[in-house]
Amino acid sequence: MKNRVVSSLQESFVCVTALQSPACARTSPSTKRGALLPRLLAALPFLIASALLTSCQKADDFYYTGARVSFTYTYTNTIPELNAALGSMGEFCTIRTDGQNFIFSGLKTSTTRPLTAADTRVHPALGLSGLIVGLPNIPDVGADVSRVVAFDLACPCYDDYASTRNLQLRAGGFAYCPRCQRTYNLNSQGIVADGQPGRALYRYRITYNAFGNTVSISN
Repeated sequence: MKNRVVSSLQESFVCVTALQSPACARTSPSTKRGALLPRLLAALPFLIASALLTSCQKADDFYYTGARVSFTYTYTNTIPELNAALGSMGEFCTIRTDGQNFIFSGLKTSTTRPLTAADTRVHPALGLSGLIVGLPNIPDVGADVSRVVAFDLACPCYDDYASTRNLQLRAGGFAYCPRCQRTYNLNSQGIVADGQPGRALYRYRITYNAFGNTVSISN
């Protein structure tokens, strides 16, 4: 994002410099530099804003899939695996559905909760294959504290093989794909920790209200 902003500023600087250049004056004798220069300077904030917006959009495209995600769960404290993942650093759990139940799984245990009538009415959606939720023990770049994250349970090798491949949780905050044999570091933004180089895991927006015991995930 920084590089794009710098690039836009450099382009604007070139335009302003060109107007001040005698060579430019010779090739465009009718150009009134005094009139155009203030306009270009006034346009600089808009160029910067445009570069920032474009960068943010590209970042979102990189992190988020187009698969619909709409999941809200209240009373997270009643689900041991989910409660631990939301409140303990380095802990993660997966969230899946079989159409009748939500299935919350940690490394060793799982808890199943039937979908309620309210759940059915809002049609919950869990991305490509389900979700991985947890509290990394390493904050995101630029953050002072760690916050809960949500990844898609599908390995990004889905892009290559056109079929979803569920990741498997591993001890230490890792997720493993048996298809491409990559291991992802859930504590470090879902980057590849072992195996062939590749993109990081797909991420989704997540909010967690610890006092209300409610988590919401969306894209």
